[in-house]
Amino acid sequence: MEKILVIFLYLGMLTACKIDFGGSDNSSPSPKPQATAQKIQSQQESSAQKIAKMEDSGALPRLEREDTIRGIDNDGNGIRDDIDAYIKRTYPKSQQKAVSQYARTLQASLLVDVNNRTALQTIGNADSRAISCIFKKIPDEKSPSGGSVIEEIYGATTNTKKRLLASLAVDKASNGMVFKLPNEDVCDE
Repeated sequence: MEKILVIFLYLGMLTACKIDFGGSDNSSPSPKPQATAQKIQSQQESSAQKIAKMEDSGALPRLEREDTIRGIDNDGNGIRDDIDAYIKRTYPKSQQKAVSQYARTLQASLLVDVNNRTALQTIGNADSRAISCIFKKIPDEKSPSGGSVIEEIYGATTNTKKRLLASLAVDKASNGMVFKLPNEDVCDE
């Protein structure tokens, strides 16, 4: 009698836990992996289509997504061509040189040898100058503020996984280093 009671209790627990041994239990079936993969793929396609539409409308900059850190710089000015075009299209002439200085320094930082402390120090000091130049040319009371310009150019420059990882590697290698605040003229031009 005790065995029968234990069996019924065990079956009751299995039913309460909805353990499926291949039978039907009136609950909705879990989605098949293939159906889930198709749903994710269609969401990705629609996201890619949305991004393409935003790029076509000008709401998002059309950024080069080549599988390199350097990217395309046909004119050799140290700034990727897509970032260069974005700066010229987005910022007034009075701010373009400052933003270009930052973009150039940021691009160079992605390419620096993270094992060379002197190179890291040099690029860190150049970055400090470029950021100071942006804040000099684009005060916070202006719209966009200097801080948002820095974030925008950083995001556009690190627009692929390789570029973002390169930036994070520079940050990690520079951890603990001290960079001087510029007291000379901070703008190159």
